[in-house]
Amino acid sequence: MTPSSLTDFKEFLVDYRASWNSLDSRRMARHSSKDLKVRWANPESGIADWGYEEAEEGWKQAYKMYEGRNPQWSFDDVLIEMNQQQEGVAIFWVRFSLDGQVLQNKLLFVETFRQENGEWKKIREYVENSFDNPQLSQEK
Repeated sequence: MTPSSLTDFKEFLVDYRASWNSLDSRRMARHSSKDLKVRWANPESGIADWGYEEAEEGWKQAYKMYEGRNPQWSFDDVLIEMNQQQEGVAIFWVRFSLDGQVLQNKLLFVETFRQENGEWKKIREYVENSFDNPQLSQEK
């Protein structure tokens, strides 16, 4: 691993997360590889798998559903590192707020990115659902 590649990846993550909060599904989709593989573990122990097209459509639907409600995603990093294949790996918690209210649940993301034509592109994503936000639980 070269230090510059990790630094470059961390700089990319800043823009990637700004895209997440931009409410622009096209901008968000540009960060994904056409080879994207996604797996979400659902609260009922179910598994959902999809690729690039379904992920792009999911962002469109989410942004439309939250329109006018000031959605905001916040990120708490667990690990940001380069693997042996020089792919960037980010493990982080995501918390979500609507209309200024932080929702009770948080999600654990594991995302892997690689360089494609000089740009970082997400190639894999795994998400675990249904964790309580302990900060909110303590406030009650």
